Amino acid sequence: MNNAIELYSTMLESRYEKYIQNKWIWIIVALVVFVSVFSYAFYCTSRGYSFTGNVKLGWPKVWEMGIGCKR
Repeated sequence: MNNAIELYSTMLESRYEKYIQNKWIWIIVALVVFVSVFSYAFYCTSRGYSFTGNVKLGWPKVWEMGIGCKR
């Protein structure tokens, strides 16, 4: 039984090897977005403004995002 599971696992890994290896790109994209938002927040607060970062998830507009500085 273990041999069959190992063979199936090996078959899946070889079939989807390209997709498994490309997972790191999403981690880098998320890291770039996080650093960008953090940098912009630091810029706003260092200039004496308030940082406003609003993310709204709702229906029918699935994604709304507003980032800015305000007095």
